[in-house]
Amino acid sequence: MANRRSTRGYDFKPLSHDVIGACIDVQRQLGVHCMEVDYQRALELALPKRGLQFQRELEIPIAYDGVIITKRRVDFVIWNDTDELILETKARSAIRPEDVEQCLLYLHQGSYRLCLLVNFGEKPLGVRRFVHTPKDQQ
Repeated sequence: MANRRSTRGYDFKPLSHDVIGACIDVQRQLGVHCMEVDYQRALELALPKRGLQFQRELEIPIAYDGVIITKRRVDFVIWNDTDELILETKARSAIRPEDVEQCLLYLHQGSYRLCLLVNFGEKPLGVRRFVHTPKDQQ
């Protein structure tokens, strides 16, 4: 699959497309009224169908001055042969500011480059994409 561009000109790699496609398939079958954990369980079945590997509930350490002060769990870390992203899922009527902050925290503290925030409670599927360039990749 070739890279695609959004209406704003951002480059979307096949991994993003495959993950969003899996999320759309899950929402089509389950609708918008399930609990977040139900969508996550369905994604565990949908992602491998697209050849994607994943880990659920991966802990991301939160550090201050190089000392880990706590850990948070990201819903999914998903990868294929060339890329990796984190997926945070919600099942609400709308994405909230604290959901965005949660994704930004995971990106920065986990040194990930891409996070998809997907809200199954919205129709059509609510998707926000966050990109971060970790210091070691600049």
